[in-house]
Amino acid sequence: MPNLPPLSLYIHIPWCVQKCPYCDFNSHALKDEVPHVEYVQHLLRDLEIDLPLINGREVRTIFIGGGTPSLLSSSAMQMLMDGVRERLTLSPDAEVTMEANPGTVEADRFSAYQRAGINRISIGVQSFSPQKLQRLGPYSRPGRGGPRRRTGRVAVAAQF
Repeated sequence: MPNLPPLSLYIHIPWCVQKCPYCDFNSHALKDEVPHVEYVQHLLRDLEIDLPLINGREVRTIFIGGGTPSLLSSSAMQMLMDGVRERLTLSPDAEVTMEANPGTVEADRFSAYQRAGINRISIGVQSFSPQKLQRLGPYSRPGRGGPRRRTGRVAVAAQF
């Protein structure tokens, strides 16, 4: 068998608190509760279907995007990452990134994500300009970058 390159894995969490006016991604504003466990079970089933295509190759990077992946409960994130590790070979130094939007994170949840194996956070700061944030809607809350700066402090405190 030829020497095949390592893999990268993208995992999509499609829910958001609100659909941002600039976003073209497959994402949906929450209408009810996120179906945490059911969705993770479906993701892992999809991964099972694709396993024959992987041929035992190592995964070097995982990116969990969306939507707003930080809306996924810490227990569901643990279940997801455990399921991925059970099915795939991750490089010992694999970079596992999760998008997080300001206003949807808590210190204990960041710590739990880290225990699940997330080792990098990508914080979705759209702007620090109050005028631009005002146009993006109430979720973006202008004013001294409160949620954005708090999210950065929480991520640093959790050692991301």
